[in-house]
Amino acid sequence: MDRFDKFNITVIALISLITISMLVNQEIIKRRLGVDDAEAAEMALYYAEKMALNAKIYEEVISLKEQELYDEAMTKLQEVMKTYPGKPQSHVYLAQLSLKSGKLADTIHNYRLAVEKDPDYMDKKTPLFIGHEVKELVKESLPKFGREKKLKPKDKTVRNALKDLYYLQRVLAGGCE
Repeated sequence: MDRFDKFNITVIALISLITISMLVNQEIIKRRLGVDDAEAAEMALYYAEKMALNAKIYEEVISLKEQELYDEAMTKLQEVMKTYPGKPQSHVYLAQLSLKSGKLADTIHNYRLAVEKDPDYMDKKTPLFIGHEVKELVKESLPKFGREKKLKPKDKTVRNALKDLYYLQRVLAGGCE
């Protein structure tokens, strides 16, 4: 065997080795995707259960809100919050009811509390996403509270509302909390 034959055999062996490595890598990727699909199904089930539980817990609140009985809905929500303390969905409904009642600072603060307790509310990939509501609120409220801060620089309510708005704005932009 001369040098040329040895070179050709080496090249063929190298190409075969690379091909086998690529096939093994492809199989590993396929298996990982199978695991990812299982994880995605598990997450979908988790969110479905969470949404069903929330629908059951807040059924009366939702019904009263749809009937535009905001004071009664707020009272029922307070009862639910005593029974289920720490549920972030309570803050979402509280924010929505506060907005309907014209309490803008309370609305902003409750959205912040909901997002702090469960960041999934700002994740577009989840069914809990409320980013559109929050974005509209931030867009409309920032100029209003900016003007109010100039008029009332020592008003604690205005300063707190602005802090909450800036927090929500950062979260919407995908920044750090």
